[in-house]
Amino acid sequence: MAFDYQYSLWGLKEGSVEWLRAKHEVHNQFAYRLQELCFHSGGIYIKLGQHIGQLEYIVPQEYVQTMRASMLKRCPVSSCDQVRSVFVKELGATREKFDPIPLASASLAQVHAAKTHDGEKSLCKDIATVGLVVNFLHWFFPAFDYSWLVDEIRESAPKESLL
Repeated sequence: MAFDYQYSLWGLKEGSVEWLRAKHEVHNQFAYRLQELCFHSGGIYIKLGQHIGQLEYIVPQEYVQTMRASMLKRCPVSSCDQVRSVFVKELGATREKFDPIPLASASLAQVHAAKTHDGEKSLCKDIATVGLVVNFLHWFFPAFDYSWLVDEIRESAPKESLL
């Protein structure tokens, strides 16, 4: 997306009518692509899309409008087997330590009760990949520094859990 963005505006004079029109079209095109990427990737990416929909004071309106129109209405639902396989793979949880009935559905995931090996309830949320993407974009576009967004998600994500 980053390469396509620069290519779409290539050769247009910044601030010209053509540049503004192309910039608007590119924002719309990539807002839709970002929306689909968030839905395809699920989890924290849906949360990121929801958060972008609230950043009208800093993110282009095309992104805000696209994310607001979709991110709160189209959260995917995972099957119990999919959720169980993640718990087993990531946490070593066994079938007996995993409740197949979700407690709730949230922007990041369905919430299931599980127990650690020592019997404590827990829920894990991973935002490392979002940080990687934000850092890459900052490297590619130095003016794009949204590292504060990762910090904000890191702070707010645990507050959403029910366990």
